[in-house]
Amino acid sequence: MDNLIFIGLPGCGKSTIGAMVAKALALPFYDADIVTERLAGETIPHMFEKGEAYFRIRETEAIRQLCQKNRCVISCGGGVVTRKENMALLKKAGTIFFLDRDVEAIIASVDTSTRPLLEEDAEKVRDIDQKRRPLYEGYADVKIPVGSAFKKTAAFIVEIWNKRT
Repeated sequence: MDNLIFIGLPGCGKSTIGAMVAKALALPFYDADIVTERLAGETIPHMFEKGEAYFRIRETEAIRQLCQKNRCVISCGGGVVTRKENMALLKKAGTIFFLDRDVEAIIASVDTSTRPLLEEDAEKVRDIDQKRRPLYEGYADVKIPVGSAFKKTAAFIVEIWNKRT
């Protein structure tokens, strides 16, 4: 499979940058969170009310479906790395890009109302970063530093991709 797959903390720019990259490469774009909501027939916050484990099962169903696609851009939810099954599927499906944005920049810019795991406080975000960073780095084929200029980051990814293919 020849897909570009984005992982990273919630709020790092996966969906925004992913859509920009897809547009530049004229490829379909899929946001795994949106696909998860469509398949489950409910919103992510509503799924989290039933427990994170419930949500993660629904998320894996979406990942399984997305990994059957070819030549597309996939933006994953921030916690996709917490299930080995997800990452085994994604590894086979394409190149995994870790969008590495400074945790303090994320805290300053994220709307927590749409991100159940970030609602509590800045310390929660730092804790998630500390726990997941080794997973992001371990699963990534390519690590991309992300600043505030998402357009520049997207252009850089397109440049890298065009050199690889």
